[in-house]
Amino acid sequence: MSAIFSLVAGIATKVGADLVGRVLGDRFGDAGGRLAGAVVGEVADALGVKVEALPSLPDEQLAEGVKEVEARMPEIIALWARGLDGQFALLQAEQAQGGWPSAWRWGWMYLLGFMWTVRLLIVPVVDAITGSDIGVRMDVGVMMTLTSWFIALYMGGHTLKELGARGVEAVRVMRGR
Repeated sequence: MSAIFSLVAGIATKVGADLVGRVLGDRFGDAGGRLAGAVVGEVADALGVKVEALPSLPDEQLAEGVKEVEARMPEIIALWARGLDGQFALLQAEQAQGGWPSAWRWGWMYLLGFMWTVRLLIVPVVDAITGSDIGVRMDVGVMMTLTSWFIALYMGGHTLKELGARGVEAVRVMRGR
């Protein structure tokens, strides 16, 4: 991805797209990495291609996409700043309420971690030592459902959607499609 950032930053320098160049030039540190990714995504969207296809495009076409995004950069940066303001306001509101209202996240996170540890590490050892079949009776599907609900509630639906897409892609690769 850094090669794509460098490519778009180089084009931005050539065409005089100062705002795009500043965002992609790593002047904002680690926190600006997501903004840089959003800017590269905007360039790809402006050209109607996926981000991975940007290196295969001619420089003239990339320059047009960078110019188009440069014209919208004040709006993109303002939206980004508004999003950060919203995140900060949410953090302040949670801190003002104390620890209990958000304790469900920590509780579920550790409960799920404990459940998966027991199912994947402890139960197979106990089954092997004692000859029992505890693992057969522990439904992994239910555990996956609970974990998916937690991911959707705590991390947002896009995280769950991305996880599902990666799972489908992994199955396709395993099947050789």
